Order: sequence, then structure tokens, then C-alpha cells
Amino acid sequence: MKFYVIILLLIGNSIYSQTLFETQSKIRIEKQFSIYTGQNSVSYYYSMQFLGASYAFDSKNEIGVNLIFSKYSSNDKKSILPSQSYLFVFNEKFSFEQNSLKVFYNYFIFNSPFFFNATIGSLPEVSQTYSAIILPIFSNNNSELNINVTRKATAYFSPGLGMKLILDNGIFFSVFGGPMFIYENQIKSNSYSYLTSNSDYQNISSTFIFNYLIESKKKDLFGFSKRNSEAYIDFSAGISF
Repeated sequence: MKFYVIILLLIGNSIYSQTLFETQSKIRIEKQFSIYTGQNSVSYYYSMQFLGASYAFDSKNEIGVNLIFSKYSSNDKKSILPSQSYLFVFNEKFSFEQNSLKVFYNYFIFNSPFFFNATIGSLPEVSQTYSAIILPIFSNNNSELNINVTRKATAYFSPGLGMKLILDNGIFFSVFGGPMFIYENQIKSNSYSYLTSNSDYQNISSTFIFNYLIESKKKDLFGFSKRNSEAYIDFSAGISF
């Protein structure tokens, strides 16, 4: 008895899948143009809104373009660490300097809602800044450190997978993503520090602390910026007509 129930479920699922595939294929032929909005997320550090448009040549082939509103500057992340003789003030900030763009091609598998994706896109210039100030409690003199790491704007190629489910009225929901292979990662960095104290002890202490911060923070910032591959996922909703 269980065997027959399983067979019936498999047959029913197969019929439903065929009906769904046929419906999706038919809608893509009838409603070739799509406009939509969504959220583009890259790895763990980047999540921005985008607008897009696409055109389906037939039931299997679709091309499109997304404009990603990636120009953004974070609020300063400030932390203060008091000690017996000094007050340490740390500040971190990052920014994306441009909006970005990507062009993609989707190939729908067996006329289903699922597709293979190929994308060529741009990544904005990323700038990260870290600063530290040492304020002696019993003096007006202070010492300051500033580190800046910038990754130049670059391009990438991404193969991926996705799904686009269209309702009868043309409203659709889509999700797709994949690895991103970055074309060129040009990194530049600079740092400076200055000491304004008349105390040799304070200057030596500040230099020791700053040298440690320079080495440790450059590793953190470079680790963020130096990757030759990333991963992304897009969620979107729109209408086809």
C-alpha cells in the first residue's frame, strides 16, 4: 500500500512540475519585458538596493542590466579607552565611492523557473580609514595616527544559479547568486603619525603603540580589500509585461 501511495505522489508531483514549467515558459514568452527592484549583497560587508530591467528573447534566454546604488559612506565608529595616564580615542570609517553596474544573461533550464546565470559587473572603489589619538590626562599634548587603505574600482565575472517565479498577473520574485572572480585588485595604502609631546617617555610610548597599531590594522584592512574572489546574492521583485 505504501508503495502505491509513493508512486501516486511521484506522479502527482511530476504532473504539477510539468504544469508549472509550462506555465512559466508561456508567461516568459508572453511577458518579455521586466522591471524590478531588489537588494544586492556581496560577501559579508556590502548590501545595497538596485533597479533593473530585463528582456526575454524566448522561453529560455534572457538578458538584463542592474544599476546598483552602492555609493555610501558609513558613520564613524568611535571607541574610547581610558587608562591611568592616557585617554585612547579610536575611530573607524569606510566608504564606497561610486554606484555600480552589472549586465547579465540567464538561461532557463528545461523551461523551468530555474536558470544558469552569467554576469559581468563593476565594483566601486572602497576606502577604509582608521585613526587613533592618544590624549595625556595631565597634559595638553596629544599624538595622532591615521591609516588609509583604498581598493580601486574594478570589474568581475560571475557564473551563478537562480530562480525567477512569475505569477499570472506578471508580478515575479527572483533570487540568484554565485562566486565573483575579480579582474584586478589594485590596493594602495598610506599612514602617518605625529607626536606633539615634549616628553621623551610619552613619545616613546606613543611610537611603540602606533607601530603596533599600524602593523595590526594594515593586516585587517588589507585582508578586507585584497580578496581576488567574493560571493554575491540578489533578491528582487518586479513585474513582467
